[in-house]
Amino acid sequence: MTACNRPGCAGTIVDGYCDTCGLAPSAAPAPAPKERASAKVDVERLTSRSTPTGTTSRRSRVGAGVVDIAPIHEVDPATVIMADPMVPENRRFCTRCDHPVGRSDGSRKGREAGFCPNCGARFDFAPKLHAGDVVASQYEVAGALAHGGLGWIYLVRDRNVSDRWCVLKGLLDAADPAAAEAAVAERRFLAQVQHPAIVDIYNFVNHAGQGYIVMEYVGGPSLKQLVTERRQAGKGPMPVAEAAAYILAVLPAFSYLHQHGLVYCDFKPDNVIHVGDAVHLIDLGGVRRIDDVESAIFGTPGYQAPEVPRTGTTVASDLYTIGRALAVLILDWPTWQGADRERLPVREDHPVLVAHDCLWRFLQRACAPDPNQRFADADEMAEQLHGVLCQVAAADDGQPRPYPSTRWTPPRPKLDGLDWRALPTPMLPNHPQLANRVAGLADGDAWAAISLANTGGDLSWADQAAVARARCEVGDFAGALATVDGLVPTDGPTDRAVIGAAQTFLRGLVSFAANDGDRAVRELDAAYAAAPGEPATALAYASALEAAGAQDAARLEEAAALYQQVAVTDPTWVSAVAGLARVLLALDRGLDAARVLTAVPAGHSSRAEALTFACRAMERGTYDERVASAAAERLRTAKPGDYTAGEAELAAALYSAALSARLHGQTVGPIVGNRPSSTADLARGVEAALLDLADSTPNVARRHQLLDTAARTRPWSLW
Repeated sequence: MTACNRPGCAGTIVDGYCDTCGLAPSAAPAPAPKERASAKVDVERLTSRSTPTGTTSRRSRVGAGVVDIAPIHEVDPATVIMADPMVPENRRFCTRCDHPVGRSDGSRKGREAGFCPNCGARFDFAPKLHAGDVVASQYEVAGALAHGGLGWIYLVRDRNVSDRWCVLKGLLDAADPAAAEAAVAERRFLAQVQHPAIVDIYNFVNHAGQGYIVMEYVGGPSLKQLVTERRQAGKGPMPVAEAAAYILAVLPAFSYLHQHGLVYCDFKPDNVIHVGDAVHLIDLGGVRRIDDVESAIFGTPGYQAPEVPRTGTTVASDLYTIGRALAVLILDWPTWQGADRERLPVREDHPVLVAHDCLWRFLQRACAPDPNQRFADADEMAEQLHGVLCQVAAADDGQPRPYPSTRWTPPRPKLDGLDWRALPTPMLPNHPQLANRVAGLADGDAWAAISLANTGGDLSWADQAAVARARCEVGDFAGALATVDGLVPTDGPTDRAVIGAAQTFLRGLVSFAANDGDRAVRELDAAYAAAPGEPATALAYASALEAAGAQDAARLEEAAALYQQVAVTDPTWVSAVAGLARVLLALDRGLDAARVLTAVPAGHSSRAEALTFACRAMERGTYDERVASAAAERLRTAKPGDYTAGEAELAAALYSAALSARLHGQTVGPIVGNRPSSTADLARGVEAALLDLADSTPNVARRHQLLDTAARTRPWSLW
């Protein structure tokens, strides 16, 4: 088998034809494409859906209604007890200075207890409880379950509450004062933490001079166990959509903690359990108050934010650990705790990051070295991850996952050319002191909106955005930029993030309207980076790339990948479908452009117009039965002489494309639309459609032009 040599196709030639584009190899080998960090355009993602809207069985809440993550039954507690509880040598570190301790030297095994050779602190990794021990005259120990950074975890039965299974968590090194302090902190406030995605804290007890936390038993596998099982079975990392669904499900727990003034500190895949149709955040040993500057900070290398040793833990550092955990789940990334301990990997080394641009940008923002460049809070992170999940899942199976944004409007349906007016606009939150008084006028009368804004008084955020667009409408681009620069957020971090992203987006929109292509690309690139889960920002950035890249194949390819990302997610965004078709035409992929336009849903008001453009694209390239059949189906109930204007346009384009194909020696089926495919019959079909179109055209000059074209198309005859 050999690779397909047609531009933009990543398929393989099987039995003489490509398994992706369906075509035979071109006569001349295509030049090798320049290596780029963007996904390849595959029109099959848009045009070969098994259902028009795409659904999942949605058996589990974990999938957020976007993907199906099957529930996991609770594991029998007795089967998860460790037969020989021991901390592996490679996980033995001094809790004071982080120096390796308890290691073998080749002649003997490493000691479980002793003193750190670096700082002299005592260490002891042996479990303190054993099967049959009774703690606080209430909890009977069944055995050890696991060990973590702060202590051993034991499975126990609560003799006082129906012998229910519970988890007892103690200290890994009872002599360590910092660990003891962390346990006391847990006893002080963790019992008040109550959230369905956070393990319940039942009690705090003492036994033999040591403290233990009594927690809810959650009997399911951790995310680390799930991904480890996949790797051991040779299946590789966790699929992106599955991992994103898990992280999305646990983010409300972080939102809850942060709203109550707490930070989790030590998040990693080990600490999320999937059982039933829900996830649970476990191991609250590192949780601390946001304003706590005294307690010891616990974290895991490779997950902990780089600024934590200098600044302490914050909401931003918690969000960093979440981004790192997602990356670890989905990548073959052996250096994540080594050379890449404080940075993301090279994108080009990981096909999944190249394939999903929104995912890469999400990780870049979540794991930004500067905490101020990360998501404002867990809610914003969840909102953006939800959008990323929709886009990734749609790209994986070709089934749409429309994402109703709360921050951007949908684009205006537009197929005939690139126009900044069709792009989405930010939906800004209500101003705390000002009501909207201009926003409703901007779309209908730009001058009226500007005049009202000039009458004095402060404008709300939505008013300012509307006035900026109105000034673009009348060509006052300097005034529009000044209006955008006047958007000032309140002191809240969410408002700052939302208003800041809107400002960047609107600056790009103004630059787009002013034909300042390079600045539009820069600003809209930044807006997309700030909101990677929003199809609106991806669409606007793609449009800027297309407008600025007429002679730049690299920019056009990047624009095509972004248009595809948006169109696959929601094909009712016909601006994205049309944009992809335009770029494919510019890249000399006329057949693919025609096929893409058939992806506009059958019930959409722009369906006939899209099929008309598809037929015109065919006329410029290769005739395709799939496109012709889609157009014919749209005309199935229409009859010549009774065509609407849109149907007449479509019929003329369909018969003209088939006629052109005939004249150029291409194969055309025996029937096109409702006509035989002879040259004369197709010509008469074009003529009839043009006559119908002329009848419905009010413009006299245009009507005469259509009548002249119909006359030239009519086949020669003696009557």
